[in-house]
Amino acid sequence: PIMRSSDLINWTRVGAMCTDQTHPQITNGNAGHWAPSINRIGDKYVCYYSQPGDNYKHAIGVAVADSPTGPFVDYGKLIDSDEQGVDISIDAYLYQEDGRNYLFWGSFRNISVLELTEDGLAIKNKETQKRREVAGGQYEATVVVKRDGWYYLIVSTGDYSKGGTYRLVVGRSQSLFGPYVDKDGNDMMQVNDELVLQGNDTFSSPGHCSRLITDDNGQDWILYHAYTEDLNYRTLMLDRINWVDGWPVSPGQQPTSASVDRPVFH
Repeated sequence: PIMRSSDLINWTRVGAMCTDQTHPQITNGNAGHWAPSINRIGDKYVCYYSQPGDNYKHAIGVAVADSPTGPFVDYGKLIDSDEQGVDISIDAYLYQEDGRNYLFWGSFRNISVLELTEDGLAIKNKETQKRREVAGGQYEATVVVKRDGWYYLIVSTGDYSKGGTYRLVVGRSQSLFGPYVDKDGNDMMQVNDELVLQGNDTFSSPGHCSRLITDDNGQDWILYHAYTEDLNYRTLMLDRINWVDGWPVSPGQQPTSASVDRPVFH
C-alpha cells in the first residue's frame, strides 16, 4: 500500500505499488514484498523493493512511476544475492549526493553499498564496480544522513520479535564509504555503535526507520515500527530525533509512551 500524510500523524491510503495482476516476481517461488523505498530521481519516482527467496537468496527489485502514487512499472531485479556474493540482499536505501546515486543494502550479512546509474535503474559500471562493506554482520535497514560534515549510518539490530531486543543504533564517518565508528572510534565493521532508540515496557522492538524528516520548526522526526502490548504485529511509530553532542537520539532513547509533541508544518 501507498500512504499519504500532510502531518506524519494522519494517513490516507492513496494506492498500491502493484496489484495481483502486476505483482513482480524476481526470486523463485511466489514471494511477497518487503521494505519498499520510494525516491525521486529526476522527474521519476523510483521504488526499490525486497523479495525473499529460498536459502536466503533474496533480491532487490526496482519499479518506476511518474507519480509517488503510481502506477509503477517494474524493471525487474537490481541486486541479486548470488551475483553480489551476499545472502539476504534486502532493505535498500538510496543516498543521493552531487547528482550521484548510492544504494545501501543488507541484513545481518554486513551492510554494502554500490553506486547506481544516473537514473537509478542499474548498477553503474556493473562489470567492474565492486560493492563496499561499511558495517558488520549484525545490522539491517540502513538509513544515511549527512549533517555538519558527518555521514551518519543509522541501522537496526537485535531480535525483532515482540518483546525482543531490536533497536536503532548509529555510527558516523567523514566519508560516505566509512569507516563508520562509535563515540570511541570503534569501527561498525566490528559491530560497534551508539544507541538511538530501544524498546520499553509499552513498545517493544522498535526499528527499521525512515529517513529523518525535518518539520518547519527545524525539529527532526523519524518514522519506524514497533510492537504494542496489545497487538501481535508491528505498527507505524513517530518520534522526535534530537542532536546531542553531534549524535542523533530520541528523547529518553525509547519510544514516547504519551506525548502532545507533534510535527509542525505550515
